Amino acid sequence: MSSTDATSADATFRLLVMCTANQCRSPMAAVIADAHLHRRGVDAAVASCGVMDGGVPATPGAARAVRRKGLDLSEHISQQLDLETVEAADLIVVMERQHLTAVAELSLRALDRSFTLGELSELAQVVGPRTRGTPVGAWIARVNAMRHPTTVLSHSTEGDVGDPMGGPGRAYRSTADELERLLVPVLDAIFPDAALSGATPPTTPSG
Repeated sequence: MSSTDATSADATFRLLVMCTANQCRSPMAAVIADAHLHRRGVDAAVASCGVMDGGVPATPGAARAVRRKGLDLSEHISQQLDLETVEAADLIVVMERQHLTAVAELSLRALDRSFTLGELSELAQVVGPRTRGTPVGAWIARVNAMRHPTTVLSHSTEGDVGDPMGGPGRAYRSTADELERLLVPVLDAIFPDAALSGATPPTTPSG
């Protein structure tokens, strides 16, 4: 299936979340997104990665922050961004605008479906929910069309999610809450017809 073929909650939606080390922000965002998608009954594959070399676990602060939400990062091992992962994703969400440069270095065409989380959350509310029968890729294309091409790879930090690495527990908790606050409008817009079961989010780790 190509990155633009997901047409409904019945097709597998491939979400990639990216940060710097893949130890804090992106694994927290991935496990939160996976839980919300599961609650909506969406067939989804959520992955996370970073710019740096992989092979290390999530930070204790990140694990504790999501544990408060009933989620588990105990088995997370960081992964480095690669071309195969980028090409497989329907949507790529990064934590900082500078991370888009790393995506562009691997695949320029992937930039059309790559956004900072802050930017995507705002644009999702402007574009509105995906209508029934509209492919996910078409909705993402509408969101991309709202951006000015010169701003995509700019040096702006607007819309970035701050890195809690090395900070106190409250910094991780604040970041986890911010990630959830920004992710929910995105998932609501992409899957507006997916019924919320009201079940407790799963505690399955997301890589």
